[in-house]
Amino acid sequence: MKEFHVPAGLSAAGAAFAAAMLGFAAPAIAQQPPPAPSASFAQNAPRTPAQSATRYEDVTSQRSFVLEQRGKEAIVKYEDSPDVMVLEAVSGQRGDTFLRNDAGQVMYRLTEQGNLVSYVDNKDGAPAALAGYAAPLNAPPMTASLDQMRISARSTLSRMAGHDVTIFGAAEFAGKEQWAAEALNALVRGVERSNGLAGRVAAKLNAVRLTSARSASVTFKDGELVLGINPSEGYLGLPSSEAVAQAMTAARSTN
Repeated sequence: MKEFHVPAGLSAAGAAFAAAMLGFAAPAIAQQPPPAPSASFAQNAPRTPAQSATRYEDVTSQRSFVLEQRGKEAIVKYEDSPDVMVLEAVSGQRGDTFLRNDAGQVMYRLTEQGNLVSYVDNKDGAPAALAGYAAPLNAPPMTASLDQMRISARSTLSRMAGHDVTIFGAAEFAGKEQWAAEALNALVRGVERSNGLAGRVAAKLNAVRLTSARSASVTFKDGELVLGINPSEGYLGLPSSEAVAQAMTAARSTN
């Protein structure tokens, strides 16, 4: 797999040069930025602990986002959205590397020269300007206990479904509540996304089960949505809202 070159050891002068390559003036960077992510996406690279992330600004939308490399995958979060995307790196022609989401859509392209192109807000692609470093993408602080968040999620899902929806398995994640809570948040956003204006998809949902798994997974069958979660892998071990929406939508199309 082609290496994914992320700026390493970037100085203020280096940031200015990289931004100038994309036609932007580089924002000011702290004199002692945190260490940069590793410089490559190796096909068999192990998933490593949280590293420092890199901040970019999308030229088309002016939206800022943070990209963090984790082994052969990348985690991306826009600063104006609660969603976190886990993207797979796939080598392409001419030495480019493409970052694809759960649905197989290309979200970004990294050129062999190290320039990042975004397709999120521009289907034709637009450069993303390098803006410096950011803190690692860890689970956000919990605003309530896990049980309270489970009750809140159940209430929201029940309202969308038009009947009571139960949520099981949260107690299994004692000591790792932040990641279970983040999974619940992604669950609600995913069901909302799949429900659509007609509100018919959520009506098929009767129960949600959270369970420990080696890797993130989502299945929806006979009214039960099962989320496989591996908190030790952070966002890489959580089903995304997109994956939840896909599972719900696929169930609708087969019924």
